[in-house]
Amino acid sequence: MRTFRAAVFDLDGTLLDSYEAIHASLSDALASVGGRRVTLEETRRLVGNGLEALIAKVLPPEQHVVALDRFRRHYRVSGPRLTKLMPGAELVVSELYRRRVKLGVASNKPSVFSRQLLDAFGLSELFSFIGGPDMGFPPKPAPEMALAAVAALGVGPDETLFVGDMTIDVETARAAGLAAAVTPTGSSTRGELRAAGPDVLLESLADVLELFPRPPG
Repeated sequence: MRTFRAAVFDLDGTLLDSYEAIHASLSDALASVGGRRVTLEETRRLVGNGLEALIAKVLPPEQHVVALDRFRRHYRVSGPRLTKLMPGAELVVSELYRRRVKLGVASNKPSVFSRQLLDAFGLSELFSFIGGPDMGFPPKPAPEMALAAVAALGVGPDETLFVGDMTIDVETARAAGLAAAVTPTGSSTRGELRAAGPDVLLESLADVLELFPRPPG
């Protein structure tokens, strides 16, 4: 496996544990329109394709506008309060930045929320690109967001690793011509990730550091 000079990260399930926050906001949105209850584990399996897709999985079309607005309002508060960093996330991002690896985010979470959360953890300034569908990109697995990240980082696709936690991240990397490393910490199981055929199936997020060169000295 070659080493890389840039990394584009997914966010939820990869760097951030947002499941409790998403579940709280989804539950509030569903309650506002009389929708069915969902468990935290159901929420974990539902996320990954973006907010609109999440709402579409649990509500009929005529309730989407109200539920989306309710979710966004709730998440602005619950996101920073309930979101945690995934184990090893701060170490990985800080160490890669120290090694002068170019860093970006390509997430189906709206970028305004991604930036808000990374700001709260003091990490947003380490990323040269934080992308989301609210910036006009089609959601993953469409490659446009990942390709925009690569362009912003100024490093070739062959030197950029896409790091995620779901089969959709492998599909995104393939569509963008990037190598893919995935960790079984999010919405996809280890078996599902293995079947998707990533370049690297990580044991833990911290193992991704082995794919990047250490600075001399």
